[in-house]
Amino acid sequence: MKKISLLILFLVTSTLLAQNRPLKTEFVETVEKGKVRFELGFDFLQEVEFPLSGLKGDLTRIGVLGLRFGAGENVEIHFDWTAQNVLNVDEKSDAPNSSILDFDGNSTNDFGDLILATKIRLLGEKEKRPAFGFRFAVELPNASNESGLGNDQTNFYAGFLLEKKIIRLRLISNVGVAILGDPTKVSSQKDLVTYGLAAVYPVHPQINVFADLNGRAGSGGIGTEEQNILRIGGQLYALGVRWDIGFLAGFYDTDPSTGVMVGLSHDFNLPSF
Repeated sequence: MKKISLLILFLVTSTLLAQNRPLKTEFVETVEKGKVRFELGFDFLQEVEFPLSGLKGDLTRIGVLGLRFGAGENVEIHFDWTAQNVLNVDEKSDAPNSSILDFDGNSTNDFGDLILATKIRLLGEKEKRPAFGFRFAVELPNASNESGLGNDQTNFYAGFLLEKKIIRLRLISNVGVAILGDPTKVSSQKDLVTYGLAAVYPVHPQINVFADLNGRAGSGGIGTEEQNILRIGGQLYALGVRWDIGFLAGFYDTDPSTGVMVGLSHDFNLPSF
């Protein structure tokens, strides 16, 4: 009975540790082959700036959706999208796109940009070696310039992933590059370094707490600003669903000052054909 209890504890804890929401730093671990992970969330971010359109205010993200498919033993394909971004506009200032804004009143809304990504686990974790992986993604410009929430640019991301468990603490790190279209100059781009460092700790067989620092650095500009955001929170497994809550704080002027995120995720078996 003791061995069975320990096995159940290990399985539940491992399942929780493989959950990415609401962290931004990516785990090396991929969704199991033949399964799909559905993620749904809601974010409220305060004092968000859009320098390209000159807008600033509180941003509500409704329907933060994620789908992660286990495409192979070590391969995951995932899609991230937000059904609706709603900005309560507190300030308007002159900016490159301020003259083309097209909305009434003190709020604007639009779809979020769609991100298509592939993650590959190259090496599994061993006693003296971290797990190692690679991820690349493309971001498509679904949000419009006229709403003030988009920049009409296609962006590309690529990065290496590391993950290592030390006793019960799991450490995850990412480093890569973001190739961002420059919305202020035709046929131009900005290349920035992306980074992430996260720690996840199981305080209970069904509860994790985490801290996650994620961002990008380099010679960014308007619409391609540097970012540095800290997220802290927890994950709970209950009723067959993994629930999460997180709080964030931004360090740059163009980052959200503070925010809260809530959501859930659940794994399903893909149908056999």
